[in-house]
Amino acid sequence: MELHAAGGAVRVPAITLLALLLAACANNASPAADPPATAVVSIEPAPPVPEADARGVTRAATRLLTALTAGETDELWGMLLPEARENWPGEPALREFLGRKFGSHGLTYEIGEPRLLDAADTISVQVTLQLEEVPGRYTGPPLVLVRRDDDWAVANAGPLGPEGPIIGTPAPLRAELDVPILIYHHVTPERPSDPSQSANTVALEDFADQLSWLTVNGHQTITVAELYNAFYYGLQLPPKPVILVFDDGYQDVYQHAFPLLRERGFGATVAAITGSMDQPGYLTWGQAAEMSAAGVEFVSHTASHADLAALPQAEARSELALSRQTLEEKLGRPAQFFVYPYGEPFVKGSAEAREMVLGLLRETGYAGGLTTSSGPPYISVQRAAAPYQLHRIPVSGGETVERFAASINANP
Repeated sequence: MELHAAGGAVRVPAITLLALLLAACANNASPAADPPATAVVSIEPAPPVPEADARGVTRAATRLLTALTAGETDELWGMLLPEARENWPGEPALREFLGRKFGSHGLTYEIGEPRLLDAADTISVQVTLQLEEVPGRYTGPPLVLVRRDDDWAVANAGPLGPEGPIIGTPAPLRAELDVPILIYHHVTPERPSDPSQSANTVALEDFADQLSWLTVNGHQTITVAELYNAFYYGLQLPPKPVILVFDDGYQDVYQHAFPLLRERGFGATVAAITGSMDQPGYLTWGQAAEMSAAGVEFVSHTASHADLAALPQAEARSELALSRQTLEEKLGRPAQFFVYPYGEPFVKGSAEAREMVLGLLRETGYAGGLTTSSGPPYISVQRAAAPYQLHRIPVSGGETVERFAASINANP
């Protein structure tokens, strides 16, 4: 296979790749009145990377990708820092994971410009992959490298890691996984008095109590991408994984939920309405970029929160394609998962509408979808046979920790 890196091409052996497409969700909540801002440390524009460091990081990234294409996973494993090895019990498990994902396809890659992160000796570099006989290009997540003596080691394996893209249409290795997926909308210091907004608003104190319960009971957050990497490529998940999804992309998620999530060591997923970004009450793209750099996953919730089942096919296709394209261009990461506005076409939509929407999701490059509320009774088991209909559990404003715990543990 011919592998192209920045600055040239070499002939090397290959490895394999596969994948799939899916996504889904939920309730439409109008934005609450803007709450008072909470202090959040903003990431200043990164200074330029010194030329010598840029060369060193590019060489290290090239060495990593060459090891991938040559099947030299022992070399690749040796470049990973402990935090990048966490999802594999050892080099043989990593070899199996990468073999399922990148198999025998010819791999072309491009390495972007290195960028300094918040730590002086930590640099990220964007990688774009393209495989023979697999349509599309896959950009991100970025590689993150850390200076180690006179060389650079990999702290996050980017597209080769647990949040890397789903490629092609692979057969699942696991039929089902028990992963509760929680639905949030607003998180504010106090819930609003308006009942229509109060039901979708979790008070910050209650949110903190919920995170404490998750911690005490051994739950760890994962991303939607990690769930699908577990389904298709055998990624090892923590013993009690959970996904926290914030629908619509409201401003208060950045102001109040995000600082607490970072403080407690939790991840999150934001289902963004791309046409609402930079609008009053919603996230700005700058805030989204900051959150993404800190590990928050962004998935599509259409461009305008449209009921896809009620749209003509061409308009529904545009909503899906534009939203995905915008997320990938703005954040530099794959946007392969989708949350259905209003839960449609799975609430009131006809069989014909479901067939149309599911066909459009595949056509526009989505690997999976998340629906709206699964109950009650609520369902936490996700099935690979229904990748576009993952179950979710709503978190309502004012609910007790006991009810919160019961909804997570109520798998029938």
